[in-house]
Amino acid sequence: MNLKEVIAKRRSTRKFKEDLIPDDILNEILEAGRLAPSGGNAQNCFFGVVKEKEIIGKLAEAAGEQFWIATAPTVIAFCVNVDSDLKGLPEDNFGLIVNKARYGDELIKYLNAYGNRKEMCTFFNNCNPLIPGAQMFLTAINHGLGACWVGYLDIKKASSILKLPDDMSCLFLMPIGYSDEEPKDISRKTMDKIVFYNTWKR
Repeated sequence: MNLKEVIAKRRSTRKFKEDLIPDDILNEILEAGRLAPSGGNAQNCFFGVVKEKEIIGKLAEAAGEQFWIATAPTVIAFCVNVDSDLKGLPEDNFGLIVNKARYGDELIKYLNAYGNRKEMCTFFNNCNPLIPGAQMFLTAINHGLGACWVGYLDIKKASSILKLPDDMSCLFLMPIGYSDEEPKDISRKTMDKIVFYNTWKR
């Protein structure tokens, strides 16, 4: 498939066959995540490859008891290092400058006053797995696999299940496997509904 076909074929799969993913395909999916860009080239994403059914079952329970997840032969756990903190940084720190420019001094000051720094840093890092995950999802589709983003997740429980160290959090899950359901047609807004040029004119 070409890239346009892969993007058009992407659907969320919530029922999987028992067939295992060949190692070479799984490695290609992981490589797509490894090659993804990251802010400041921080590369603070880690990908847990979970195949043990008992662990997958526990993760499914942590994901709001979405037990369909347990039908997948493999679940990718998207984890991030959360030891980078905006609090206490010098005013000329580039990361602090960028975030103040994006969100404003008042919000950054408010967030830096929050007591639990791990929770705050986890919140700030929530978007970091999204580009790697998108590339991995499309790579899976290109190989005839199905997948699904799972963000409804007790991240503390998932992190504990995966035995992550204190400076890491599991933010998302992605069950991957061969689909055992017919993909549903999804309607998308037309281009004229979502695109504007130069300035907003509606």
